[in-house]
Amino acid sequence: MSLEMSNSSETSFLRRVLVVFGLVILALVLYQLSDVVLLVFGSVLIAVLMRAIARPLQAETSMSERVSLVTAIVGIISFLVLISYLFGTQITDQLSSLSTTLPDAARHISRDIPIAKLFAESSAGALMANALSFGTSIFGAAAAVVLMLVGGIYLALRPKFYKRGFVMLFPKGRQPLIESTMDDAGAALRVWLGSQFLAMIIVGVMTAIGLALVGVASPLALGVIAGGLEFVPIVGPVLAAIPALLIASSQDWQTAAWTLLVFVIVQQTESNILMPLLVGRAAGVAPAVGLFAVVAVGVLFGPLGLLLGYPVAIVADVAIRKLYVREALGEKVDIPGADESN
Repeated sequence: MSLEMSNSSETSFLRRVLVVFGLVILALVLYQLSDVVLLVFGSVLIAVLMRAIARPLQAETSMSERVSLVTAIVGIISFLVLISYLFGTQITDQLSSLSTTLPDAARHISRDIPIAKLFAESSAGALMANALSFGTSIFGAAAAVVLMLVGGIYLALRPKFYKRGFVMLFPKGRQPLIESTMDDAGAALRVWLGSQFLAMIIVGVMTAIGLALVGVASPLALGVIAGGLEFVPIVGPVLAAIPALLIASSQDWQTAAWTLLVFVIVQQTESNILMPLLVGRAAGVAPAVGLFAVVAVGVLFGPLGLLLGYPVAIVADVAIRKLYVREALGEKVDIPGADESN
């Protein structure tokens, strides 16, 4: 009896060691493939956005799920083509102008203000430069976008198939919990994405108009940058203000002061009026948690990690609340996007 118990204990211990070893190996593999993992996550975000647009079309019409999804995809593409047709030439010209004037403006500021030179040479400055360099490789950025778009379309067309395949990786008894957690995370992302894209458009337009009124060069391009970086909450608005302030400072200090005021007004409007109206607290992550999540994922995985850091934090927040705080600890906690019946 004692021998059997000893063998059983040794077998159990060996199994645990193998499980831990396997998890460590899996973590190392995922880290090495971090770019691929982030591209997959970006595809999931695109799929969630497409299905969020298709859902009201299906509800308000007699369209099937697939037809409504195709209609949503065509609508998104048509909108992008229309914007490119109306403003593409101006935006391209102004972005090209920015690419030549920004380095000169940065040198001008660092020469006149020693602290700016110290910041540029610091690790914080390096992080900012790394973030602002995203997309300088046109081919690489375009390839990543195409991969995420194609992957997003595939995921949006057959979400249940891919979700079921992922859920089956877990023990049978835990599969319903994993599936409901994925549903809650998807709902939280859907709310956040919808509000975020509306905020991106409004912030971009407000910034472009404000910069044009105060006389900053290339206001349309700077508005596009501000709208695009709005996708990265907390960190994005700071990054968006840097090129505008550099350009304004190279003109005169009065213009720089008005430019700073424009960004303060736009961000106060976005954070205190716009986002509460659009999303409320349905998919909120605590500001400090969101800040450090974005910075941490950006440092670990580069510009693409910085871009996707906040939605990663939303998914992690939902998973921790549901799988650990509620299920493991037995504590009552609100879960963003959760269906109370789950």
